[in-house]
Amino acid sequence: MCESKALIVKNGREELLMEDVTYLETTPQELILVNIKGEKLVLKNHRIARIDFLKHRIYLEPIA
Repeated sequence: MCESKALIVKNGREELLMEDVTYLETTPQELILVNIKGEKLVLKNHRIARIDFLKHRIYLEPIA
């Protein structure tokens, strides 16, 4: 399986936002994540900090 975990990084700490992410869309205003169950998470004022393809992790952070 190729699903990923979405984590938010705040003050050097990682917090799990969503597991089994299969879809990620970026727009100028928001990030849209959808997991394998079809559950959707919309984040405003966040950006992709990095993606670790080997560990299947997407690191997000708030835009200050």
